[in-house]
Amino acid sequence: MRLDARKTAILRTVVEEHIRTGQPVGSRTVVRKYHLGLSPATVRNEMADLEEMGYLVQPHTSAGRIPSDRGYRVYVDELMEETKLSKEETRWIEEQLSSRVRDIVSLIRETARVVSEATNYLSLVLGPQLDTTSCQSVHLLRVGPERALIVITTETGFVESRLVDIPPMTDEDMSAFSRILTKNLAGRKMADLPGRLASMKDEVSRYGRVITTLMDFLTKALVEREERLYMGGQANILNQPEFRDSRKAGEVFSVLENEEAVDKLFDIPAGSPVSVLIGEENPLYGVKDCSLVRGTFRLGSALGKIGVLGPKRMDYARAVAIVRFVEEKISDFFGGRSGW
Repeated sequence: MRLDARKTAILRTVVEEHIRTGQPVGSRTVVRKYHLGLSPATVRNEMADLEEMGYLVQPHTSAGRIPSDRGYRVYVDELMEETKLSKEETRWIEEQLSSRVRDIVSLIRETARVVSEATNYLSLVLGPQLDTTSCQSVHLLRVGPERALIVITTETGFVESRLVDIPPMTDEDMSAFSRILTKNLAGRKMADLPGRLASMKDEVSRYGRVITTLMDFLTKALVEREERLYMGGQANILNQPEFRDSRKAGEVFSVLENEEAVDKLFDIPAGSPVSVLIGEENPLYGVKDCSLVRGTFRLGSALGKIGVLGPKRMDYARAVAIVRFVEEKISDFFGGRSGW
């Protein structure tokens, strides 16, 4: 059943007042502060109807009401006005990211910090898995008569390097071997490189020792880079009245400690618009008192994910605006469409 104009206005008022104060909202507050042109009795009756319809709930200890998950959902989908970040805010975000980013890991870490500071909620950033990104180039750089630095660059900006022993080689041999490696490995997924190197051994037998070292190096690098979840503003959760109960806070952090569990919260395809999970919509029990604003960003062909986790009474409009701006900036930066 669709809400009429009066119930819609009252629902929006209750949601926004509860987001602002964290307190149950009574009919007198609605009349006094929002000037809807209705009497307290009328507002009280309409709020009772909204409760019966499942959009509001009444805490046992209060005469006021708060939004239900269903009420928040209607607000986010139909009533929430889009928030535009100020020029000062967008400039600050851009400056924070561009001035501190040296590689993909620092980008992800700084994104988590910046988003948490901008929203005052907990931020989650899932970087792309190294094994799903593609190799861009391989270079050998001489550092001694029989020592070289192998440098592997991926399309997302990861740089892996290792000092290795090499057979006697001229500079021309090293350049030629680098070209052979790049020709055979560029564009392939990192997870496929050890297998491709194994098949190359017969083709470049004189470099067999280097090939073996490179295979071992890549196998270890893929394992070491498995950790890809970065969080910012963990204390922001504890500052919310809803999570001052240590049991509730513990339930949230028990979910966040498990990267596989966090992956379930971000089960969204590439290119999806920013979306919101509210309360019981979350697939994991420990965060059913939370809401999650989530989006995706591109690093070359690889996919990263970004989210803001907070109480159900979070400032959805602002959180959505920040996630949308940051994901666009990261994707533009790595797509070469924007100059930071």
